[in-house]
Amino acid sequence: MEKKLSDIEKDIDDLVSSIKESDKYKRYILVRDKIKEDKDIMDRINKVKSIQKEIVNLKYKGKDYKDKDLEIDNILKELNSYPIYLEYDYLVEDLNYMLKYIKESIEDEINKIVN
Repeated sequence: MEKKLSDIEKDIDDLVSSIKESDKYKRYILVRDKIKEDKDIMDRINKVKSIQKEIVNLKYKGKDYKDKDLEIDNILKELNSYPIYLEYDYLVEDLNYMLKYIKESIEDEINKIVN
């Protein structure tokens, strides 16, 4: 039986709901919210983002940015001293891997149908 577009959209909604209901995603949300409440961590994260923008600008202008890279490395070392940030970083990486796997699996199945 051929699926209608509305059925496919429902399947997608079910997949998204399944991800959002997973323990890993729920933990990610909890940790993310705790980090947002931590001024020290957020100051460091915002500093890294600011320096990254400076690096893009320096690269565009063809200027040296190695000292900025070192500054980011130092801030990241500070961030990695916070267990909650390490957990957040792990959860982000793990969720991104899961989403990449889902995307690639769907693409593989579509390619099998099309080819």
